[in-house]
Amino acid sequence: MTGNRKKNAVRERCSIRDLAEYVGLSTCTVSKVLNGRTGTKIPEATRERVLAAARELDYVPNVNAQRLFRRRAGVIGLLVPSQLDTEDHVFTDLHFVDILAGMEEMLQGSGSNLLLLFGEKRDANCRYWPLFRAGTVDGLLVWGEHREAGYLGELLENRAPALFITSVPDSAAPGRLSFVTASYRRTAAELTGVLCARNPRRLLFLCGPGGHSVVEAIRAGVEDALAGTGVECTALVSRYARESARETLLGALRREKFDGLIVMSRSMESGVQDALRELEIAPEQLPMVLLDGDRRTGLAAGVLGAARLDDREIGRLAIQGIRQLIDRETECFRREVRPELLIAGSG
Repeated sequence: MTGNRKKNAVRERCSIRDLAEYVGLSTCTVSKVLNGRTGTKIPEATRERVLAAARELDYVPNVNAQRLFRRRAGVIGLLVPSQLDTEDHVFTDLHFVDILAGMEEMLQGSGSNLLLLFGEKRDANCRYWPLFRAGTVDGLLVWGEHREAGYLGELLENRAPALFITSVPDSAAPGRLSFVTASYRRTAAELTGVLCARNPRRLLFLCGPGGHSVVEAIRAGVEDALAGTGVECTALVSRYARESARETLLGALRREKFDGLIVMSRSMESGVQDALRELEIAPEQLPMVLLDGDRRTGLAAGVLGAARLDDREIGRLAIQGIRQLIDRETECFRREVRPELLIAGSG
């Protein structure tokens, strides 16, 4: 059989064994190259030769065989809060949208897929370990988790590759929980300090609903900045929605007078501006700071300072971390992203 006829025959039925025979290497070596295994002593020229041959022969991996060999599903689960009976839908949260964009960047060409899972709101004891046992997922990313995760103990006990994003449960064994989050407490303290530099007597803190570590960290940061200043601060809870923030602020400003506003998120800012216009209060009369902004956050009139968080970087780090946990390259993956601080008049 001539070279071209042999090549065509191989192309028609190309398996990993055929590919290995074609390039004159073992199936083990070819498999390591195709699966992107790192840490193996395979010359770069050999890697290039295998990949070039795979393209030339239109090699398509057998998914079932690949799973058996690697003992991997090629799937990473992404658990988000249940959307039943809630007005704050996850896909309206710009932080989450940008985190997904960062994940997509890291998943391109990786051979892994993302499986979206919605947490069972009605079942506090929902278990996710069976997803690992059944081979459905290789790892689990969790976004927006409440401070108490009832299923966490089972995942830790079985050393399941799991990583929390932004919000971190406080019921985990010390040193065993993996997460990617932001320096919320430090950022909140620094921005509150910007407002305190104007020597206010009374501040209003428009805060998000409790139960998440992000909210608790931001509250702690505000308290850090106010400690010993003698500044009074009233905290009111609002949902992360324009109308909720507007109604909450209107009620507060109609009852009392404040010298400044601490606003938790950018999603509340438009509602704050609506309330100020309705009460005919110029933004400069009631300066504010925004503690938890996304990459679109800027400094509008009356905003003295704001945090701009790179959520795409959080998404990229989350995929990097879960891969390391899946491959057992590390026992624990922890990263904290520092938001950019925008300060009025700083140039």
